Amino acid sequence: MDRENVLELRNVTKTFGDFVAVDSVDFELQAGEIHAILGENGAGKSTLMNLIYGLYQPSDGRIYVTDRENWQRRFRAKSPRDAIANGIGMVHQHFMLIENLTVSENIALALGQLRRGPVGSASSNGDYKKWLGKFRFKKEEAIRITEELSERFGLTVDPTALVRTLSVGLKQRVEILKALAVDARILILDEPTAVLSPQEVGGFFAILRKLQADGRAIIFISHKMKEVLDISDRITVLRRGKKVYLGKTGELTARGLAREMIGEEINEVERSVGVGLPNPYESDPPDSVLRLSNLTVLGSRSEVAVSDVSMETCRGEIVGIAGVDGNGQRELAEAIMGLRHNSSGTISILGTDPKGTKAVRHRGVGYIPEDRQTTGVIAAFSVMENLLLNVTHLENLTQWNILNQKRKHETAESLITDYDIRPPNPDIPVSALSGGNQQKIVLAREISLQPDLLIAVNPTRGLDVNAAHYVHENLLAQRDQKKSVLLISTELDEVLLLSNRLFVMSRGKLIEATAQRNDIEALGLLMTGESHADMSDG
Repeated sequence: MDRENVLELRNVTKTFGDFVAVDSVDFELQAGEIHAILGENGAGKSTLMNLIYGLYQPSDGRIYVTDRENWQRRFRAKSPRDAIANGIGMVHQHFMLIENLTVSENIALALGQLRRGPVGSASSNGDYKKWLGKFRFKKEEAIRITEELSERFGLTVDPTALVRTLSVGLKQRVEILKALAVDARILILDEPTAVLSPQEVGGFFAILRKLQADGRAIIFISHKMKEVLDISDRITVLRRGKKVYLGKTGELTARGLAREMIGEEINEVERSVGVGLPNPYESDPPDSVLRLSNLTVLGSRSEVAVSDVSMETCRGEIVGIAGVDGNGQRELAEAIMGLRHNSSGTISILGTDPKGTKAVRHRGVGYIPEDRQTTGVIAAFSVMENLLLNVTHLENLTQWNILNQKRKHETAESLITDYDIRPPNPDIPVSALSGGNQQKIVLAREISLQPDLLIAVNPTRGLDVNAAHYVHENLLAQRDQKKSVLLISTELDEVLLLSNRLFVMSRGKLIEATAQRNDIEALGLLMTGESHADMSDG
């Protein structure tokens, strides 16, 4: 039996100048369904969602959303406020949070945007209605509401923490809680599971199915094919702004969906001989690159984020660290890079103890940070400027403190060609590029200097299957050139695919888990801190 449409797009087109971001797309979302949308970076997914949410208005075509209090009357969201007031919640790929406010204050502001109370019983949404339209509120109430939402939906976050102190993963949780706080009847989720362990994904999917059973409609955007096939009812695929496929989940395999996304077959990265061994190259003793001894690092609120960690990486291997976001991974990477100084213990790189980021860079360390938008690139700068934002690059191109402009352009153009950055224009701002091409800029800048140690933190977050494949090939190439790679990722499949040795990070502790690499359940328990007693610390 067909369900009623709660959202309809008819021949929707969105252009930006001469660029067609969404091209004559028809789309229907039914009450009580989970509808997945797939596509490469730059395929038009985010633009389409922004049109539904009222952030953009279509250049052509029509969008109708069923009014939440009168299912027969339809309207078009002319602004996000219209969308929120009529039960549309959206978790953006790039977060819409106020960094200098606390978690609870951000959620209170989301409630304050509503023009009228949410549909549903008071018990289903607490007594949040009295918040609607408020310009002033009590912090204690905001904290209580945040705690209730966190407990109800299993998304733990500190309500008193400033958003700017949170990891990318914890910020994503806040965005999800904001959408759930306004009792959204249509929920748009962009990569919502990027920071969850396997067990937490199962719990989150249980929440989505509960919302689905309540008649809510969910648009689920993800690059994880297994999850899309597990949770969705129908799948739409976009390619270069056009809808190229619509079907019931299960009609196509993951490989078939990838082919629809890209327009051609893509070969999977294969685990090479030696993956899962301490070191795939025979060297006795191994050639050590990075050595951490009893490292303890404090977080932004002076809490212990990394606790007494000791480990070593060697040439010719990828050491993987898996874990749920917010367990000390960011602080560990920043401490190694000299970006955090409030620590004890020692960090040795190629037998020396460099102090400060410049000294670390001079020891041959490359760094792919977890959030390319804020710490990987400067969006307003050109492609060329971002490609050279590395002290070593700048020193190589400088003579008598003056940049050699000819060599600067030649270097940038060479990197654009070598790393297939599109469009191949060194002078356009990075903000005009897709997420995948922005990540290619970071890879080109960091890998082209042939670092002895490459630290990669969530290097494929938010990337489509083709862009992720490209990143993986580059990491494996570093290993094959007998460089050392430290891969820190919340994507367990990624760590399992690429790493020679495997660790799990939980509550600031590092746990050796190479022996458990074929036991997903055991790894998931380690990631959530359930089995520390069964493992020795690394």
